[in-house]
Amino acid sequence: MEKILVSLYCSSAAALLFTITLIILTLHNYSRTGPGIQKEIEKKFGYYVVFALTRLAAWLFVIFFLTSLPGSIAAYSISKLTALMEFNFITGLTYCLISTTLITTYFFLHQLLYTPGTIQLSFQYRFSRLFVIWKILSPKIISSIKFSLILLLSITSAIALFFAIQENNTPLVLYILALAGLYAYIYYATIVNEPAIAKASPQTKPNVIMIGSDTLRHDRLGGSNYHRNLTPNIDKLSANGLRLYKCITPVARTAPSIASLFTGLWPHNHKIRDNYPSLADCKLPQPSLIDILNEHGYLTACISDWCGADFAKLSFNFKEISVAEDQWNIKLLLRQGPSLIRNVLSLFTNNALGKRFLPEFYYLAGVPLIKSLSRECRQLIARSAKNSQPFFINLFTSATHVPFNSEYPYYNLFTPKDYKGESRFIMTRLASAEEIIKKQEKTSEFFDIPQIINLYDSCVKQFDDEVGKIIDYIEKSDLSNNTIVIIYSDHGADFFETGCWGQGNTLVGNDPSGRIPLVMKGPGVPSGVNFKPTTRSIDVMPTLLDLLNIPIPTTLDGINLIPYVKTQTSPELFAFQETGIWLGKIPGLHPEQILYPNIVELLDIPDKKSGTLVVNEKHYPTVIRAKSRSIQNEKWKLIYIATYTKPVYQLYNLEKDPYRDVIDSHPDIFLELKKLLDSHIQSDTLFESAN
Repeated sequence: MEKILVSLYCSSAAALLFTITLIILTLHNYSRTGPGIQKEIEKKFGYYVVFALTRLAAWLFVIFFLTSLPGSIAAYSISKLTALMEFNFITGLTYCLISTTLITTYFFLHQLLYTPGTIQLSFQYRFSRLFVIWKILSPKIISSIKFSLILLLSITSAIALFFAIQENNTPLVLYILALAGLYAYIYYATIVNEPAIAKASPQTKPNVIMIGSDTLRHDRLGGSNYHRNLTPNIDKLSANGLRLYKCITPVARTAPSIASLFTGLWPHNHKIRDNYPSLADCKLPQPSLIDILNEHGYLTACISDWCGADFAKLSFNFKEISVAEDQWNIKLLLRQGPSLIRNVLSLFTNNALGKRFLPEFYYLAGVPLIKSLSRECRQLIARSAKNSQPFFINLFTSATHVPFNSEYPYYNLFTPKDYKGESRFIMTRLASAEEIIKKQEKTSEFFDIPQIINLYDSCVKQFDDEVGKIIDYIEKSDLSNNTIVIIYSDHGADFFETGCWGQGNTLVGNDPSGRIPLVMKGPGVPSGVNFKPTTRSIDVMPTLLDLLNIPIPTTLDGINLIPYVKTQTSPELFAFQETGIWLGKIPGLHPEQILYPNIVELLDIPDKKSGTLVVNEKHYPTVIRAKSRSIQNEKWKLIYIATYTKPVYQLYNLEKDPYRDVIDSHPDIFLELKKLLDSHIQSDTLFESAN
């Protein structure tokens, strides 16, 4: 029993030393994730800071304790093999410190090779200093280190067990066996196997699988004259199905965009106008697509990472949901802790155990989870296919979202081998809202645009490969003939085509952030159609309901596109857009444009119990009033810019010169579109009351 106590004391002491050291280091350089808020508001959550740090310290202790225990076993084994060393507290502590250092180093090197951008997300130093180590690494080296550590643990445990049995020390024997069982459980609990091919049960209604990627640009798909072939799997779907070539989202921001996609309503009708909706507005005013499918006997499920938290936050009402919690919540942001602690804990949490016990780190913003989410989707398909109940699965990932963090070997696909800049793995310096705001205020000269595009394209390629795995699984499970597959995004991205980077900040010209890829394939979907007329994301819901032979509610703003697609005629639609909340004084804003307070003053937490960040009630009318608006069809786009005196209008010919204002040359077109745009704006009751 004495040796067990020494082992536990040594491991506890080592874990405590590492934990205290980390806490002291972080207190000298404390920085949390998420946007800043007013100090007096944040002070009200001082108690939660204490709780969050205590909780993080406890988890650090647990992880360091588990990683140090093999050291105490090794110390005991070596002491039995040589008379030069005695097994006591000092030797045990030394080996425990070595054990934690070795295991943590392995996890660090593993992450440095496979997802280096994840380390860089919270790294407080020049990441290029790690290049020399990264260049040495390879999958073979990482596997060798892993094998060596497991072998070392196995040998020392076997030796310790041998001597414990020889000494007839039953408690020590049970202790060593228990530790072996614990580590075996941890090891196998983090291994996720591919699902077996499903044996689909007969179903009378079509299934639906929607696969989306946040910030996926439409022009990365084939047929867009892009110089890289990034999406062969999506292109195959498109060739055998329907592509809405010019599909416009009403707001290039995630929450309002998916709200329109899944309700068929304009933003001023579903009330989600930005990424910070109030708890009251999260209750959608009428049944969503998911509500309707629930009523018609569908099993509805959603899988996502941090970018898809709104699927749980808004009242879509999926029957099954596996997504991150609300990302705009001060309590979550405080639980994610300071940067150094994030760096350490994220080494150990990208697995099933991390998802279960520390989901705020598993779902940490910027961490690529596309492979895990894709596998989870296939597992859900396998489970759903066994039932006769039709299913609707929505997979939404951050695979193509800033900071454009992809996994090995994707991040190497397009980056020059001799590239040594800070953007080697991700778009850098985006770890905090303050850094994002500072970067949003910069012009293109500040950025390494070619490298950022290389990173983005790597992410697109990885997303497409995972789409291919899902499509292949559907085909092998004999589900393809009765399953509608939809590829989509919430919005695109600006790479300074409009004068700034990001999305939804301006509506200038042929804004790529407002146009989304939309591909459908399956029963009832016209095959091999590249539909060129202007469509809107609000048209997707009624179109899908028609394909499923479900009555379309008359209250939707969108229309059913199938009759027009079948006859290859234009529905002659106008797409309306509005800007989201921009951060900082971004390039491209009109000199007289109405501005609202900075992000610190703008956000509030009216419900301290929930901790949800929302737009301050007193500033909300200004936010609505400051929005730019637009109307467009195939050829023309008219933009309304709110100023402190009178609106400023800009007109663009999208076919001839999509970024040159030609309003003075086409007064008749201006007046025609202005009448329609004014009517749309006036239907926004919040805008009317704000003015």
